[in-house]
Amino acid sequence: MASIALAYIMPLLSFFFVFTLVFALLAKTRVLGGNAFIHFTISAVIAIVFVLSPLATKFTALTVPWIAIFIAIVFFILLILTFIRGSIDDLVSNPVIAIIVVAVILVIFLLAAINVLGPLMSHGALSTETVGTINFFTDPKFLGLVALVIIAAVVSWVVTK
Repeated sequence: MASIALAYIMPLLSFFFVFTLVFALLAKTRVLGGNAFIHFTISAVIAIVFVLSPLATKFTALTVPWIAIFIAIVFFILLILTFIRGSIDDLVSNPVIAIIVVAVILVIFLLAAINVLGPLMSHGALSTETVGTINFFTDPKFLGLVALVIIAAVVSWVVTK
């Protein structure tokens, strides 16, 4: 029963996860400047694209639980090592630990991508077919995406004002 309810809200959870992650990365790195409106808009657009793509939602649904489990494991290992050594500063500042954590997260992403995209690549579903430009721009999915991007821009303008 709970898994059925979770299946209905999974796109919403994927939206919030991707939005929060992209917004935090943009705000922290300041790649696009310090404007919160731009960060909010770009984050909303990327999150909307993730929600509209079933493969991206499946990828997020497969990745997030494994990363949460990995973070919990790393936390408990660091907690145990803190009890043993008494100081966590040496462990956290060690670049080898950071490289191992990043490598494990990249392996999780790679395995999720293989799980999601592997069957499609074996059946040739990702092969490109030429579609007329007019057909592309009049496709209801594309028009819906344009409408969602406009709504995201207006909402981000109102929220950041």
